[in-house]
Amino acid sequence: MTISQPIPQDLIYSTLYAALGLTDSVLQIWITLTFAVIVSTYVAGRRFDRPVYLLVSGLHGLASMILFTRFSSSAFQAFYYKDLLVTQGFDPWPVPNVVSIIIASGTCLLLLAGTFGTLWFVRNTWKNIEAQKGSWMFETTAPECGNISNCT
Repeated sequence: MTISQPIPQDLIYSTLYAALGLTDSVLQIWITLTFAVIVSTYVAGRRFDRPVYLLVSGLHGLASMILFTRFSSSAFQAFYYKDLLVTQGFDPWPVPNVVSIIIASGTCLLLLAGTFGTLWFVRNTWKNIEAQKGSWMFETTAPECGNISNCT
């Protein structure tokens, strides 16, 4: 893409900070989503059947993939506009470039490892509950609440 006229400094700064804000928003959304999946699986796992586990896993995986793509796109935009400021002779911020790379790499690692860890937790919880359903302890009745699975 060729630019016929240079982009004004204030427009570059506002676009840069908008991209940085989007990266933070994406991370916050992903953390909230992941926390909700983990808590719901832990608390209501006995009420989930196989289709619900597949739905939760599929939706979390898809949402994480979309959020990872959005984060990557925003991070690349931030680097692009930061480099554009440097080529025009402006100093974007007094932080070394390596710090930005560490933050971006660490966030990507967090998103990927956290997604796989959450999907593993959901699968492991489902497998454990399926194994408990076959055991005699799971089917034992308690007089105050009928079936033990209804007590929790």
